[in-house]
Amino acid sequence: MGCESEKETPHKPQPAVPRDAAAADALAASVVVDAALPRKVFVTGAGRCGECHDKMYDEWEVSAHAHAVSSPLYKAALVSAKDPTCDRCHSPLADAAPRDGVASEGVTCDVCHTLREPTPGVDGGGFRLAIDDMVKFGPRCDLKDHYFHRMGCSPEHKEAPICGSCHWWEPKGLPVFTEFADWRAGPAAKTPCQDCHMPKERAALATGSPVRTGVPHHGLLGLASDLRTRALGLEVAVRDDHGAVEAAVTIANTNAGHAVPAGLPEHRIIVRARVRDAAGAELALETRSLGRLLVDASGQEVPFWRATKVGADTRIQAGTAWHETFVFHPPAAGTVEVEVLYRGVSDAIAKQLGVSEIEEHAMTSARVRFGVPTATGRAQLPKTLTVKPPAPGKRPAR
Repeated sequence: MGCESEKETPHKPQPAVPRDAAAADALAASVVVDAALPRKVFVTGAGRCGECHDKMYDEWEVSAHAHAVSSPLYKAALVSAKDPTCDRCHSPLADAAPRDGVASEGVTCDVCHTLREPTPGVDGGGFRLAIDDMVKFGPRCDLKDHYFHRMGCSPEHKEAPICGSCHWWEPKGLPVFTEFADWRAGPAAKTPCQDCHMPKERAALATGSPVRTGVPHHGLLGLASDLRTRALGLEVAVRDDHGAVEAAVTIANTNAGHAVPAGLPEHRIIVRARVRDAAGAELALETRSLGRLLVDASGQEVPFWRATKVGADTRIQAGTAWHETFVFHPPAAGTVEVEVLYRGVSDAIAKQLGVSEIEEHAMTSARVRFGVPTATGRAQLPKTLTVKPPAPGKRPAR
């Protein structure tokens, strides 16, 4: 939690993680006193925390938590929605320290490590921030107080409700963020979010601290940002259908403890099935988009703050599978290729918000070759290829 030293040696200042001096000054304020507040508020910028907790800072810095305020999609959504209540979860320190740079860090160190009384519910944002004292809370209860801050023992940091306090929100009955509710209702309900999203490893908690076991990773997407590549299994069964090539695709939510895609309802899973000839030229392409589609009264896909109902829900729930059959008519031999991608926002919503930077990640894929048509059917068919989700840090097994 804090810079530790087994020998209690004096603190030796290290270069702040933000290299820009102005940014460092803005982020490093330790005590903020606001005349509008009845008490002192103790908040610390992530750069200051990173001076001792460099490993955690480096992991957090590239996470969605660190970009909860600064991502192009969020900025565009905020302008469109004109809803200041978004700050409750995207910038929880905005009210406590409105003139301090730490508020612009989104879900920063002092959000999670002062978070108390998490209460997940459909109204979202059910928590309190204990920022009126220099106590930083975490899951370890074997650490001693440090001169920079005191250690708070918090079993809640090992439990799902601390995540669910923001990752569940259904305003006026409209399912917007339901990953906590989906997880709780699914087969992984006894496995807390942290087991997958903050896996434990051997590491030092802070500068001068010994290497320990059970140190949570702070990137939120696995040890190597590989949760998406480990979420889904893929099976492609290709057969001849009177000269046509029929590809039956099954995508199974094997490892995710909630529906996929999760989070923002505008997130999508894109399935691309294409046929190439023997030289690699594309002959045909079909695409499917999976996710929760929110619509307005006319049935038009709109961002969630303009939506009135669910138009469709093709997310793949935990422990279930999605099936689709694609039929192609290639004249000769070639290859069926199936790609499964994560896409940060649907094309329709990106266009409405004027967002051009769209996050996209490969999740899994498969290729099945087929031969030329013959009197008895296509050569090399039927054939089935199964792609199992890889273990952490490994490539998919085929």
